[in-house]
Amino acid sequence: MEPYRPRPDWVRRLNQFGPATGDPRHVIPLDPAEMLETARTSTGLHEIGDAQWIETYERRVRSIDLEAKPNLLGRILTRAEVIRVLQTRLRLFDAWAKEPAILEEPIERPMFVLGAPRTGTTILLELLALDPGLRAPISWEAQHPIFHDDIQDEASAIAAAEAEHDFWMDIQPELATLHEMRADLPCECIHFMSLDFGGPYWSMHYGGAEFQAWAMTQPEILPRTYQLHRQFLQTLQFGNDRKPWLLKSPGHLATAEALFAEYPDAIVIHTHRDPQKFVGSAASTTALLQWMRSDDVSPHMNGQLALGGFSFMLNSVMNLRREGTLPDKQFVDSHFLDLMDDPVAAIQKIYRQAQLDWPDGHEERIRGYLRDKPKGKFGKHVYTLEEYGLDAATVDTTYQAYVEHYGIRGE
Repeated sequence: MEPYRPRPDWVRRLNQFGPATGDPRHVIPLDPAEMLETARTSTGLHEIGDAQWIETYERRVRSIDLEAKPNLLGRILTRAEVIRVLQTRLRLFDAWAKEPAILEEPIERPMFVLGAPRTGTTILLELLALDPGLRAPISWEAQHPIFHDDIQDEASAIAAAEAEHDFWMDIQPELATLHEMRADLPCECIHFMSLDFGGPYWSMHYGGAEFQAWAMTQPEILPRTYQLHRQFLQTLQFGNDRKPWLLKSPGHLATAEALFAEYPDAIVIHTHRDPQKFVGSAASTTALLQWMRSDDVSPHMNGQLALGGFSFMLNSVMNLRREGTLPDKQFVDSHFLDLMDDPVAAIQKIYRQAQLDWPDGHEERIRGYLRDKPKGKFGKHVYTLEEYGLDAATVDTTYQAYVEHYGIRGE
């Protein structure tokens, strides 16, 4: 079978050590109990969650091991990420036990940017985060929110996070054309939602149909994941100025009801774009992330998941807003082409509808940021719908109701 994408020679050679031993599991095992014990021993901490959470964690790791079939480098990445996330979770539980007031921090009227990938969510988040009156989680904070012996200050946390990001680019250089990876940029919620192994981070990178089927029978996972989302924000906020939080993840589309159950006063900025421009790109993004870790990647399966998955999520949000299950008055719709045509006007419209005060000098901040960050600075992301088993007519038919409802212009 032809490989999904070419790999750097060093990646290809390293991964050959797995089959050379009969199975990469022989070189890098992914034993959930052993990794949890390693995290506990290395931090000297024990409290990490109840039995239901432990079961979720163990099932997720077994799913990664057996369903995702990571290659040797994928197993190294997985083991490192899992242990780092477990260590962070242990340190968070310890901080909350020592300082209960952390979990009394009010998180009021948070703003969430929601939309399919490639609909302008990232650049919109970055532009909104220029407002000194708003607060977005920064990438290094998502990875290292609690300082400790090895990471004692912001500079060392940034260096550690940057090294991990750079390693991703070394493994799959094409990722840089999809998303700028910098430790000092605002980040998606998905990165700290990794702290609950039932969350979307692990599904995006590893798939896992059997795990997802089980998770759908566990009603406690979603509320628990969003409660942890709040607790993470409370931890970052504690001892600092209280500002409205600015957050983002396409994954929230699938769980909008759970989001509002946790944050009933939330404001949602819902981004929209011609599906012809985001369906194939979404399939490519997921396939690339999985290709970093596994040789078992199906472009056509990722195509079908992007086609049907985002259609289902977008139509669901549309219908829930119509019927009043989701509070339509707390949604602000933002169109990609409007943002590209006149960024300042598009963001001023968001501020008016969200009843936010326009800060002094904000127009200059926005224009200066865009001037210093030209589009395509890392090259163009090249893909075709056909590569993922899709075609333009099918995309148009699948998304017709969504496009018509929001009046989305074609590109």
